[in-house]
Amino acid sequence: MVNREKMETIRSFVSIAIPETPQVRDALVKLRGIQGVGVSKEVHLTLRFLGDVETKKIKELSAKMKALEEYRSFSVDVKGMGAFPNIREPRVVWIGADLGSPFSEILSSLDKMLDDASIDYDRKPFKAHVTLGRVKSPSAKLTSILTEYRDLDAGSFQCDRISLMSSQLTPGGAKHSVIASFKLADDQPRT
Repeated sequence: MVNREKMETIRSFVSIAIPETPQVRDALVKLRGIQGVGVSKEVHLTLRFLGDVETKKIKELSAKMKALEEYRSFSVDVKGMGAFPNIREPRVVWIGADLGSPFSEILSSLDKMLDDASIDYDRKPFKAHVTLGRVKSPSAKLTSILTEYRDLDAGSFQCDRISLMSSQLTPGGAKHSVIASFKLADDQPRT
């Protein structure tokens, strides 16, 4: 007999928190001033979007992700503003990010953990970016801001934590909560 009860799921993703630098804050303020652009309340870099995942699989993944704490922290350069698919027909406004070593190893390890936990996830090639907002109706003002901030340098920071997050959709936008957070090893030699 098949259990027809709905499995409890959590809409989830894996991310890195991005510090809100003055440059990022300025870009968010300008975007909030444009009608037809929904601006993010929380700024983060999504490593993998998981969607709705059964609670028991989230617990299993969380236990597996503890292994990420063996990796060293890495640098993140936040720079350049753009839009997907392009600035002429923007749907998503973003700031780019360059991730230092050992990020590619961490992402490969994370993908293996997701596969081992039988969690389906968005397998599009990873493009490091921080979503600032979603565009409902493009405008000349938005194009002007995207052009003005094309070469934005929002600074660098040392990423020392990766988080497994939940996302609850509400009429006022998504509300994110930390399910589990994993501290990466210090970049300093241990004595």
